Amino acid sequence: MRLLTTILFLGFGLLVFSAFSPDEKKERLPKVNSYFACKQYGNIMLTADQFLKYINQPFCAKDSLDTMYRVISFDMIYAETGLYQDSTGLPIKHTDYTFASFRGDKIDQNWIKLFGEHAYKGDTIRFSNFLVKDKKRRTLRSSNIELVIR
Repeated sequence: MRLLTTILFLGFGLLVFSAFSPDEKKERLPKVNSYFACKQYGNIMLTADQFLKYINQPFCAKDSLDTMYRVISFDMIYAETGLYQDSTGLPIKHTDYTFASFRGDKIDQNWIKLFGEHAYKGDTIRFSNFLVKDKKRRTLRSSNIELVIR
């Protein structure tokens, strides 16, 4: 009986070990970074003039080997900060949040015009949910970009 129990435990252990062993055929997906105006990625600080200069340019996506990926869509959250007064006349800081989704690799002209009128120091723009395509036509996620106007 003890021999049968030992064989069962060994068989079960072998089954568990083989079920969780690494699959050699599985290809790892690359880590892709999104680039604002094909220049910077990650957390970015720009002046309002620099931001307005670069906002017309498309977004790019690259991996660590500088392989380019085509951006097919992304989302944007615009946090517009303003100074207002409360009912007693004291200044208060207020932030309005606006969300937009874009197809392709550029921001549309309506938003570019809006940024030209409203981009001020302290505003934050977060670009997220980048979807990119590789040469094998697979859809991958790319990193987010957070941009602060200084």
